[in-house]
Amino acid sequence: MNIEQEIRQLKYQIKLLKFMVNDDEFPFFMYALDNEFEETQVNAVMKILSAFYYRLNESNDNNYHSYHELNKDDESLKLLLKTYQIDTFEIYKTELPSISEFKHYLSCIFHNKEINAKHFIINLKRQSIHKELCDYLLNQLEGH
Repeated sequence: MNIEQEIRQLKYQIKLLKFMVNDDEFPFFMYALDNEFEETQVNAVMKILSAFYYRLNESNDNNYHSYHELNKDDESLKLLLKTYQIDTFEIYKTELPSISEFKHYLSCIFHNKEINAKHFIINLKRQSIHKELCDYLLNQLEGH
């Protein structure tokens, strides 16, 4: 089988798998599949969301605080974010996260695609990924 045939076969297999997945249960993953996100892109967004959640709730949990203090110096995180010209200390600044900051990171990560921040966040929330943070960002979106 040549490469073109293999690619067609993989695309068909993905299409079949999408029929088997309940998109009500995994809306963000389905969104990622539909938009052909790369694994590193999704990983970078998840790390940023985790940092945002930390910034939103910094004073509430000492264990979470310790984890993120160590995470700031994680070389693999630095390398992942550097791929998208994002500095680790930038995502861990001491101010509350904002929707404009989130949109900026989306544009860094998905530079060649037009990503609708609202749809992105709604799908994260529907899959119960940082729901409180998603509500916070969606409220800011509605305020703009």
